[in-house]
Amino acid sequence: MDKYLKFDNILTRLVACVTLLFTPLLSAEELSTYSEFPKGSKTEVIPFPIEFASDITLNGIEELVFLPGMYKQEKEDFFSYAFSWTHKPEKNQVFGKTKIENFIASYYRGLYKAVTEGKEYEPAITIEQVDGKYTGQISWIEPFVTKKEQTLRFKGDQIHCEKINELRWFFLVSPQDFSHPVWKELQSIKPSDC
Repeated sequence: MDKYLKFDNILTRLVACVTLLFTPLLSAEELSTYSEFPKGSKTEVIPFPIEFASDITLNGIEELVFLPGMYKQEKEDFFSYAFSWTHKPEKNQVFGKTKIENFIASYYRGLYKAVTEGKEYEPAITIEQVDGKYTGQISWIEPFVTKKEQTLRFKGDQIHCEKINELRWFFLVSPQDFSHPVWKELQSIKPSDC
């Protein structure tokens, strides 16, 4: 009987080790809209509707790639990340600049409220759109680490995957100026093909 208990204990440990070793690989494989991202990045997939921003009326998923220093205030890549929104549009459904601006405001308003357990704050969003590409700024209070005012810069792109009838928005976000080297690292986060 002791022989079986020892084997069971060894097997349990082996399964736990294999699970721990391969969990980062499995979570990276879950991403459908990103094919490459920097080593040490963390990823997350959230289905729509997003609990903290339910008025974003998309029916798909959000995927996030956080650079390694995302929550480390002393790092140059602090609060630098990419996110994508994937949506299966209804026939002839188009989202313009105003709708995207409203979605982004709703997202950061809801995120702030969720992290601060109910406090209200209205982020200020400025956005420009040229040929389907977006640039802009989000002024808000960063609720995770510093809890201070922060200006995030972002770049975005919209892609229509006609074969699978999917709209994808890709955003790169950082508090760093667009000339900072962190943007090169963000741009190494590659969208996957449709």
